[in-house]
Amino acid sequence: MRISTVWSQQQGLNSILGQQARLANTQLHLASGKKVLTPAEDPAAAVRVLDLQDTLASTGQYQDNITMTRARLNSEEAALNSSENVLFRAKELTIQALNPTLKPADRLAVKDEIDQLLDNLVGIANSKNANGEYIFSGDQANTPAFTLDSGSGEYVYQGGLQQRVLQIAPQRQVADGDLGAAVFQNIDSVSLAADATVDTGSGPRQINKRSIFETLQTLSKALDGTYDNVQGRITGDRVLQYGVDYSASGSGAAAFTISVNGGAAQTVNLAAKYADLNSLTTAINSQLTGVEARASGNNIEFIATTGSPPAVSTVQIDDTSPAVGSFLTDAGFVAGQTGAGVDTSSVADRYTLTLNNALTDMDAALENFLQVRTSVGARLNALDDQENQNEKYSVDMKSVLSETQDLDYAEAISQFNQQSNALQAAQQAFARVQNLSLFNFLR
Repeated sequence: MRISTVWSQQQGLNSILGQQARLANTQLHLASGKKVLTPAEDPAAAVRVLDLQDTLASTGQYQDNITMTRARLNSEEAALNSSENVLFRAKELTIQALNPTLKPADRLAVKDEIDQLLDNLVGIANSKNANGEYIFSGDQANTPAFTLDSGSGEYVYQGGLQQRVLQIAPQRQVADGDLGAAVFQNIDSVSLAADATVDTGSGPRQINKRSIFETLQTLSKALDGTYDNVQGRITGDRVLQYGVDYSASGSGAAAFTISVNGGAAQTVNLAAKYADLNSLTTAINSQLTGVEARASGNNIEFIATTGSPPAVSTVQIDDTSPAVGSFLTDAGFVAGQTGAGVDTSSVADRYTLTLNNALTDMDAALENFLQVRTSVGARLNALDDQENQNEKYSVDMKSVLSETQDLDYAEAISQFNQQSNALQAAQQAFARVQNLSLFNFLR
């Protein structure tokens, strides 16, 4: 069999080029430190690497979110702590102002400091985090949480209605703050001014909550001798939570009269079954003008609605022949009883009442702050726990990723040496084959 010179040269050259390509590929693996350079080398491993890298990137973002949320919650915690200090000082001043020996000038001095504390508290409620976002504005973080309404003279909430949440794990979210309305505004109140709030859209209604800013404003006014208008009210003290039945009470047994501010008496007749207080008050209100009955807890309250409302008002109810099972007996009243709103005819009494109510409202606000701080602390603990879980998960994923894509250097270097020797052998064989010519043996 004859072997042409061209064929033998081409075979030698192909062998050299093949060895060079394998050696170059091994060099690339060594330089990159990767086991798989292209998907063609190992499609399954390449897909696995992409999945692991995506998981690690997501976990890294979760950790960044935890860091950001922790910073925002720490800012809120500091703001709540400052708010508590403001109210502690306001309580001290209020107790001081209740001293009957205090002179008017002294009360005005207390008022000035209360006004400063109010401004301070509003500033805290509108404080920002490191990113310049209002921490109590929820999902409207670029809008101040509270602003002064020029019409009513009250601070109103204008932040978002939803808390902002950040993802800290695939199936876990944490709120990075609390709404200012829940922290500073919707606070239980015993203030007469809060009770006097009316809903002009659907008729008067009692409001048992108001903002701590309104409490401090009312306190400041009282120190200056100015008071909010309040409504007189009378409240039963018997439990009516199981409903009442007047359908078989007999003629007049469930009838009573009611008058407001000494006006004409109005007669209310009840002769039906009432499943609850709401249905009972609805039946009463259908027969009244100038006064409204409202279900309050397990009792019924009567609130004067005539006037603007008047600063001092009275509500009088009478049952000339009370019987067991009558409305007044059920409500805890006695024959001929007259109920009046808190007597505000005495300035001294009204001053004391306003300040005592302010103290109670401030205690409610402090309790609310404590509950919010407890929630913030729970979220901070949750962030710490999730951060540790994410770190462990990240370490595990990096270990799997390393096993999938990282090069075994010992094996690769050994392969590199073998391929280098093979290339040298191919080059030497090619040189020897080139010398296999008859012309080399002619003399």
